Amino acid sequence: MDKLELLRELTLYNPWWNTGEISIDEIFVERDIFPDFLDSMNDQTILGIVGIRRVGKTTLLKQAIKHLLKTVPQKRILYFSLDMFKQEEHIIKRIFDIYFRNILHEVPAEAQRVYIFIDEVQKIQNWGDVIKSIYDMGYPIKFIVSGSSSMNILRGSGESLVGRIYIMKLFPFSFHEFMKYNGMETNITSYEELDFPFEAEKIIIMFNRFITSGGFPELYPIRSEEKVKIMLKTNLDLTFYRDIINLFDVKRVNVLEGLFYSILKQSGNVVKYNTLTTALGAKYETVKTYIEYLCSSFFLTKSYLYSSNTLKSFKKNPKIYAADHVFFDLSDTDEGLIIETIVFNHLIKQGLKVYYWQGKNKLEVDLVVKTHEGVIPIEVKYRNKIKSTDYKGLIEFMTSFNIKKGYVITNEHFSTKEIDGKVISYIPVWMFLLSSIKT
Repeated sequence: MDKLELLRELTLYNPWWNTGEISIDEIFVERDIFPDFLDSMNDQTILGIVGIRRVGKTTLLKQAIKHLLKTVPQKRILYFSLDMFKQEEHIIKRIFDIYFRNILHEVPAEAQRVYIFIDEVQKIQNWGDVIKSIYDMGYPIKFIVSGSSSMNILRGSGESLVGRIYIMKLFPFSFHEFMKYNGMETNITSYEELDFPFEAEKIIIMFNRFITSGGFPELYPIRSEEKVKIMLKTNLDLTFYRDIINLFDVKRVNVLEGLFYSILKQSGNVVKYNTLTTALGAKYETVKTYIEYLCSSFFLTKSYLYSSNTLKSFKKNPKIYAADHVFFDLSDTDEGLIIETIVFNHLIKQGLKVYYWQGKNKLEVDLVVKTHEGVIPIEVKYRNKIKSTDYKGLIEFMTSFNIKKGYVITNEHFSTKEIDGKVISYIPVWMFLLSSIKT
């Protein structure tokens, strides 16, 4: 691509240079991450946004540009996507030079502050070295980069950006964001201060829609279940056959794909590697490695055993959860596991560390949240009638670790009871999804 073509592309990517405005096609929903994202725009550290494909990273960048245009001169904001330029090794440096010479007509060292947004940065190998060379010159430039894989971002930046880059993760829509999208504002309340809301019936209706809709806003206008499945499958294929294969040494794509669907059916269960190797006809190490690739691309998330012994925690097989419950449209998954996955994802979207626990006599706790203030055990029982056997694991865990309060996530049941000096709070899942936990 010659200089004139490149200038033409940059002009198309940055229409606000002429109009002073940016149009965003999607319904504007301020993501829960947005305030922290804007705060991170004020320093010089490189800001990295990572998340699963189609989660809304590009929209988030454009929302940030829309915000900046209120106070920043329009030509001092540059956006481009490396999806267009992935074959050109030196494209970042070329764009940087052309931007300052032909758009700003300034020398970088003497320029006022500039914001440079680079989408799909992982498309260029060793992109971190190029940005480091610019960053280390001390120019007044704020770099914001995005990518669809944590490993893509970290591998591309290598050691060159250690201490220079701050990574933020963008997840699929939370229930709170889903409600905002549908025009229903609610306040996020501490999980310890939940009260039965006045608009409970409306929230329950919205939650039932959320269960089937998932967290990808581009799917919301689609009314056909079959079309949703086609779009999900297309998204998966793009990730498997383009993103993961291009970055990693994947010799058996059929195993990678089969592995994802196998885990999808058992989301929230402890992974059984030997069972998977037999079912897929693959080696043990291949299965473990491919799971890492799927986690790196944000399709799966691990939850490790809670233990005071860190080595024991990582030696035990983890639970593995799907990144979003909309993927269950492609599998036959138990409703209880679907709800547990929704609760797990709600917790990790808050930046919390979430484990599971197994005690004696096969007693378990689904979710154990570790915070600076203590440990919070949570059992997910998506039913109205809760039997004493349903929280035996919770009681044993609380006794073993001297925890005074535990939680049972239910369908509709909302109450608190004391058992042997321990407080058990029953919270409907839709209500819990509108709460937060301090890290």
